[in-house]
Formats: sequence, C-alpha cells, structure tokens
Amino acid sequence: MGGIYIASKAIHGPEWRALRAAGIPITSSWIDESEPGATQDWPDLWARCIQEASQAQALVVIARPGDVLKGAWVEVGAALAAGVAVFGAGTDAHSVRHHPLFTLCADEAAAFAQAMRHLSPHPPP
Repeated sequence: MGGIYIASKAIHGPEWRALRAAGIPITSSWIDESEPGATQDWPDLWARCIQEASQAQALVVIARPGDVLKGAWVEVGAALAAGVAVFGAGTDAHSVRHHPLFTLCADEAAAFAQAMRHLSPHPPP
C-alpha cells in the first residue's frame, strides 16, 4: 500500500484530508469518515485501520494538548508489529517512544518531514 498513515484523534480528520488534497500521500481512510456519526460499519473501519497502518511505509502519530489517544495506539502497535517506522509528535509522555522504530519529533511539521524523507527512495549501495 505504501504512503503515510496518520493516527490521531478523529476531530483532526478534516486537517489530514486537506494535507492529502495538497499532495501528502496520506493513506488513512478513516479520515474520510471522521465526523461523528459518519462511520456506518465499525468492524470494517477497524479492519481497514489495522491493514492500512501495517502496510504503510511510515506512520505519523499526533497527540495535541488535551488529546487522549485511544485507537491511535492500536494503529501504532499494528505498524510497529509490521516493521513500519513511526514518527510521533506530542507523544513524549508515552513509553512506546523507546521502541527502536519510533522516532520522537519536536513537532507535527518535523514528524511529517521525517515521514516524507522515509518515503524517498534510497540510493543503491
């Protein structure tokens, strides 16, 4: 699948749709049904979230002040279990930041920049 999977509170979905429309290769389908009442099939949504997170090239997890992440940690776990690099902003207080595939970033812009660099093709040895 590739691209960048974004994990955050659903309230931020419209922002991630705007970034996707601007050309950031965000593959998270949940952002298209992030408004309250938009999800009609929760089992399907969760199956997609796990599949997309585990098949991404990178995952960005965002925790803003006041956000209490819940499902985002499930998505992060799926990504890490699949060997996907995770870039986090606002996640300083969480011990998962010590996982070898987790990079703690100074802010959201840095997390997206690192994820985008991770997508760049690597030159042959």
